[in-house]
Amino acid sequence: MNLLGWKDLSDLPFCVLTLLEEVQLSWLPNLGQRRELAITLRANPNVAWFIRHKCPSLTHWLDELFTEFAHERAPSPAELHQLEQAVISSMEDWIVYVTEPEAYDRQQFNQWDDQELLGLTNFAGKVVLDIGAGTGSQTFRVAPHARTVFAVEPIGNLRKFLRERAKERGLDNVYVVDGLITRIPFPNGFADILVGGHVFGDEMPEELAEMRRVVRPGGLIILCPGNNDNDGPEHQWLLKQGFAWSRFLEPDTHWVRKHWLINA
Repeated sequence: MNLLGWKDLSDLPFCVLTLLEEVQLSWLPNLGQRRELAITLRANPNVAWFIRHKCPSLTHWLDELFTEFAHERAPSPAELHQLEQAVISSMEDWIVYVTEPEAYDRQQFNQWDDQELLGLTNFAGKVVLDIGAGTGSQTFRVAPHARTVFAVEPIGNLRKFLRERAKERGLDNVYVVDGLITRIPFPNGFADILVGGHVFGDEMPEELAEMRRVVRPGGLIILCPGNNDNDGPEHQWLLKQGFAWSRFLEPDTHWVRKHWLINA
């Protein structure tokens, strides 16, 4: 049933959704699974209550969802369990982040050649922002070389993982903070280099404007890994903004692209 195969989720109860952060809950309307969500949330009113109060902006969406599927019959226990598992599996990445970040961190696709990032510029003595730091794929590649790395990550359990991993590696130049790519908690021109992997693309103009704001003139913005290896809208938009690019192979998966821009 798992879509990504990072972790076996079959034993998790539906109330695992109450571990999700507000920012993750805000993505629910884009998940699909409307019928499954309507039925399972109606059958688990405690989880629906949590969502309303953790993410009040979803109140109207929940009301609409319940109204749309008001005439669905109540499922049997076996049917309900199947629907609950379908919902959990559809957000496998979100669930893994809040339950076992190690399951994501150990995936083979994270083991790409360090030089794909380190070879783009000299990180020595630089202040670096890692946006959407996740489990630290970029953070821990550049930290041994940089003066300071600020790992910006909106998911609390991932921030805990990052702090623990930095301590284990004896990296006292890594600072972990809450933030989003559209709300980076640093002043104008703060960083020499900004890096981000698989984080850019939902609100491209707003995201690029915010990244450029926090990077000093002449500094570097690096999206590595970036989008998949195709000439889609994201790639074409980045080229129009002046980004250079190349491609590389993520182990055990597929070719991806990286993009970089000197901040004017």
